[in-house]
Amino acid sequence: MPSEQTGSDREIAEFVQRWYDLLSAHAPVEELLPFVTDEGLVMAFPERTLYSHADFLDWYTAVGEAYTDQSHTVEKVTTHEEGARIDVDVTVVWTAKSTADGSVSSFRINQKWQLERSTPGARPLIVDYRVGEPAAI
Repeated sequence: MPSEQTGSDREIAEFVQRWYDLLSAHAPVEELLPFVTDEGLVMAFPERTLYSHADFLDWYTAVGEAYTDQSHTVEKVTTHEEGARIDVDVTVVWTAKSTADGSVSSFRINQKWQLERSTPGARPLIVDYRVGEPAAI
């Protein structure tokens, strides 16, 4: 990571990396939910938009049934923090094996996140998460 990163930038990059590490490991959903607000959530995926923890649980279960051997490689994280809001641009490579036919696919995906802190210095939460169109690689 560039040396000019602030402590907050490093914190957000670590938050993003931890999120993807948990997704790659298909960790129990209880480990992911603390990263995501339950009220006012918008997680827009190409296939579906989620608005709550219950929606996330349903989506996460469906993805876990449809794909195995998932990995997420973070290529880029840029942040802009203004008050309680943190805008984050993420580029990630997602690779997964389809349970339907065993095929393996890899996609580069750009995402825009918005995180918020409930109070200064508090752990951020994902409030808005928009996944761009996947580009096959």
